Amino acid sequence: MIHEVLLPILTLAVLIIASYTDLRTREVPDWLSYGFLFAVLGMRILFSIEAGWNILLEGLLGFAAFFFLAHLFYYTNQWGGGDSKLLMGLGASVGIALPFTLSSFRLLWYLLSVLFLGSLYGLGWMVFIAVKKRKLFTKDWNQHFHQRRSVHGILLAAALVVVLLSIFINPAFLLLLFPAAVYYLLLFVNTVERSCFITNLPIQKVTEGDWLAEDVYVDGTKVMKKKTLQKSDLHALSLLQKQRKIEYVPIKGGVPFVPSFLFAYLVILFGSDVFGFLLALLTG
Repeated sequence: MIHEVLLPILTLAVLIIASYTDLRTREVPDWLSYGFLFAVLGMRILFSIEAGWNILLEGLLGFAAFFFLAHLFYYTNQWGGGDSKLLMGLGASVGIALPFTLSSFRLLWYLLSVLFLGSLYGLGWMVFIAVKKRKLFTKDWNQHFHQRRSVHGILLAAALVVVLLSIFINPAFLLLLFPAAVYYLLLFVNTVERSCFITNLPIQKVTEGDWLAEDVYVDGTKVMKKKTLQKSDLHALSLLQKQRKIEYVPIKGGVPFVPSFLFAYLVILFGSDVFGFLLALLTG
């Protein structure tokens, strides 16, 4: 059907533009996210008139699923508002196929692809930032090692024992290194976030959806907890600035995550047959 061609073209165009703006400004404009959502639903309505109302229902089901998911990620401070709004439009675009078949899992495959590819992409981006801001990163990293020298010494000794066991007894002992690898990976991520992602911004440059990295105190009293900032929070911060009580707040930047939406969409466009084959194997 023609909607199966036009919707992917529209979605790819929007994701390319959104990825560019996210990389350049760390924001996705509301007009793009809302325009995308309304355009998708409008196209589904038009196509439903001729081809059946299942086309619209499929989009509404996908929108509903990602609506709740987007709010979950937003209110748990995992994603910003721009990412969450764009995700709702993607839910409407991908949809949940009716009647229920293997193709109905495309939205699930998309979500899993976003999470998997987003993890790899995010780690790569953090490596890039750590190299770019290596002075700040190295200072924080060395400070952590200096404070916990005994812990790292124990881990090093344990790693040497595991390597020797794998050489002389069984290579499977190398699996015991996995917890240590996870520990250092998390340490790397936390160090990058602390040293490279937190910036003191003037109040007038703070925007809705920014992540407040620390609680805000005025005269020893906490006036705002760390959170994803909303319009009401911006108004409160502006009042405090006018009263000359605060001028800057610590804002945590993040990985521009929208490109991972694009990568995952390319995967489900060109890899859906692979996903269906794997599911068929798992279900017999």
